[in-house]
Formats: sequence, C-alpha cells, structure tokens
Amino acid sequence: MLALILVLELVSRSGLVDSRFLPPFTAVLGEAVLLWTDPQFRTDVGATLLTYVLGMLIASAIAIPLGTLFGLSNGVYRAARALIELIRPIPPVALVPLVLLVLGAGLEMKLVIVVFAAVWPIMFNTLYGVHDVDPYAKDMARSFGVGRFGIVRRIIIPSATPFVVTGIRIASSIALIVVITVELIAGGAQGIGAFISRERAYGDADSYLAVLAATITAGILGLAINMVIGWAERRFFGWDATTRGESA
Repeated sequence: MLALILVLELVSRSGLVDSRFLPPFTAVLGEAVLLWTDPQFRTDVGATLLTYVLGMLIASAIAIPLGTLFGLSNGVYRAARALIELIRPIPPVALVPLVLLVLGAGLEMKLVIVVFAAVWPIMFNTLYGVHDVDPYAKDMARSFGVGRFGIVRRIIIPSATPFVVTGIRIASSIALIVVITVELIAGGAQGIGAFISRERAYGDADSYLAVLAATITAGILGLAINMVIGWAERRFFGWDATTRGESA
C-alpha cells in the first residue's frame, strides 16, 4: 500500500500525468482533512453512517432469528439454503429504480436496499453456524436432561455466535459500499455519495480533488469499521477457529 501511494505521488509530482487528473496523494489527503471543517460534509458523513447503522441493525434483527430457526431443522436448512443461494446473487443496486419509484430518494429507500444487501451474509453464516454445531455436544446435553430450548440457549447459540459475528463483519463492508453507491446513483439530499455527486457536477479541478478526498474518507471509514469489528471478534471469540481464519 505504501509503495503504491509513493508511486502515485511520484507520477503526479513528476508531471508524467496531468495533476488535474491525478492529483498528488498528499494533496488528496490534505483535502480530506480540510473537508471535515465543512459542516455540510460532516452532515453528509453522518447521514451515511446513520443509514449504515440502521441498515445493519435491521438486517441483523431479521437475519439472525430466521437463520437460527432455519438451521435447527435439516429439511428446512436444505430448503432455506437453496432459496438464499438463489436470491443472494441479485445485485442490490439493481433494485434502485424500483425502490426509488415506490419510496422516493429518502432514507427509507436507502434502508430497503442496504438491508437487502446485508441480510444474506448474516443469515447464511447464522444458518451454517447453527446447523453445524457439534452433535455430540447436543447429545451430551440431552443425556443430562437438558430440554430442547435449553440446548438451543446453552449449546447452539454460543457455538454459532462466532459464525454470526463473521457474517456481520462481511455484511458490514457490503452495507457501507451499498449505502454510498445508492447515494451516488439515486441522489438525495445527504450522504457521502450525494456529496460526491454534487461535487462531480461542477467539473472543475477543485471539485475533482474534493471527489477524491471524499472517496478516501469513505475508504478510511470502511477500514475503521472493519478493524473495530475484527478487534471485537478476536477479543471475544478468539478461541474459535472461524475468527482466526482457520478451517474447522
């Protein structure tokens, strides 16, 4: 990464590429810092993060219970897995025209698309985690007189939680990308994508620099979110091979 940044900086500074099309990385980074002094940009960042957080909460509230229920039965597991694999490849952005027509370019429209994008990784990992709980652990619990609800609460849910968290981390990256993409495509009053769309419309060198700076800001936000969730995985579920990237 540092080597790439250095190459970009040298290419731009040396004049091999017009700096209007490829500004020096230090100039883009400086502009990204200056953007935070703009109240409108801070409002746009807040709008993107609000949509992201609400979308992840709604997606988790839908996907985790359904994934748990679907994973408890072998028959339902196979049927649900086939259905998820059928629907999951649909690009969330493809829904923008339809949802935009029904709900307009507001928060509700963005939430519907973000939830659709984020729900599948969480549901699939929950489904897989619940279904693949060690059967010997469940049999042992039954031998001690633990009922079905007790097995779910004491054995299945704790065992499946690392898979659920991994699904949330995967969905998190997808959700932030989808939020910004929808804001960029569909427009709207607020959001990082809306800011990029507005600045791009001006077409001058300063606006182009602001677009690149906003893009860098979005990347830094995504990296920070991923690092926080990754830290939580290692901190609370470091004992599980799933969170260490190992095969079970």
